[in-house]
Amino acid sequence: MVALASEWNNEAYVSLHLVQEILRLAGLPSKSGYSHWVPEFKVKVPRFNVNNQIEETTQEVDFLIEDIGRCLNFLVEVKTANTRIDDDARIQLEKYLKYSSTRFGVLIDPYLVEVHEYNNWQVKLICQCNIESPLNPQPVANFLRNFLDTIRMRTISVHTSKGGVGKTTLVTNIAYELAKQGNRVLVIDLDDQANASLSLGVNKANELDKASSLDEFERILDSFKERKEVVEFLKDYDLPGFNYKEYIHCSYLNQLLDNIGCHGRVDVLPSSYKTNDAALANLIGIREKRLDKALRQSGLAGDYDYAIIDTPPSATTIASNGLYASQYVLIPSQMEYLSVYGIRTPLKRAREVLDEMSGKRGIILGIVPMMTENVKLHNTIKQLVSKTFQGIPILPEVKRTISVGQASDVRQPLSLFAEQNKGAGSVAKQFTALTQEIVSRINQIESTMGL
Repeated sequence: MVALASEWNNEAYVSLHLVQEILRLAGLPSKSGYSHWVPEFKVKVPRFNVNNQIEETTQEVDFLIEDIGRCLNFLVEVKTANTRIDDDARIQLEKYLKYSSTRFGVLIDPYLVEVHEYNNWQVKLICQCNIESPLNPQPVANFLRNFLDTIRMRTISVHTSKGGVGKTTLVTNIAYELAKQGNRVLVIDLDDQANASLSLGVNKANELDKASSLDEFERILDSFKERKEVVEFLKDYDLPGFNYKEYIHCSYLNQLLDNIGCHGRVDVLPSSYKTNDAALANLIGIREKRLDKALRQSGLAGDYDYAIIDTPPSATTIASNGLYASQYVLIPSQMEYLSVYGIRTPLKRAREVLDEMSGKRGIILGIVPMMTENVKLHNTIKQLVSKTFQGIPILPEVKRTISVGQASDVRQPLSLFAEQNKGAGSVAKQFTALTQEIVSRINQIESTMGL
């Protein structure tokens, strides 16, 4: 072990000359569209007082890092050359993680970096890196960046100002195609019509189909009143003891994916008639950004590779939550005159978010032509779209076919429906090609921008 000068026994010195340099070199500046540091982040921690009664105290962890680009938050606790990382430091970090509801924490001293994860009421060491010299923080920064990239979650919203253009069809099919590639996918349903939740089997679709009376139908809807779903997720994420897993439901697709030996999965943060702006009316702060903050603070990024957000076709607070939480935006549109005029509004909204969030939210992946036909009108409209919205990619189209409606009626992604239904294979391949193009474009954007 290399002997260090006495300055490295001072926590402020270690923080300034090592920790902050590691963060900057890892692409996490103190205040930008990419990230934000909260020094001396306060955590409310209960303890027993001299009378053996529980009282609440406020303790400080050295940094809360809000990594906006990767959609996650983590804590950093600094130690010195003579205090070092030891079991006391690990217990201290565990306490901070538990009572701040933060999933990941980093311990750093001039000789060592440890990354810990708090999950299922336990803290475990994930990885560590020896520091050869605190005067050369670049290797440690590379280690931290590589770790953070392994838990990155990409967020994509499907957004339009016009209903009936195949928005939810796009959401469910992209989710399934990504899962078939081995990705862990979370579908976040923000639409109060809850079609994505119904399609993925978490909103009692079969029971609703079989309801034979109004009373029976209402009883099923009443069963959602006490269920934790997306609205409760938005309201509860900053409460003590918040556990995001209580709000998420497994889709029926997971068993099918398991049966074919695929490690991908599709889970759902469901919606219902409760998903409306009135449910958020009494909340303090910027209500439009609660989903973005909830996704980062909850630690979801450790469990999912992609979050696909189904936004309502409106300019509501709920819809804005979807955009502010979305690194990327897809805009589906039919190739018809009125639908094309409807592209302007979601483009405008996404660009406003892009500007406000310094390029870390609202990146437009492209326009997806939906329900197209090989007719002169549709081809002319596609040319008009390309000319009108120059610089916005026109992604692979999804053609109009009876198979899309049939698959929707039985609530199946096209690739799954095509396995038992001849003639559906061609349109299933279109969703596969579209998803591959989306992934390719995301990789290109992130490589170009250094994300």
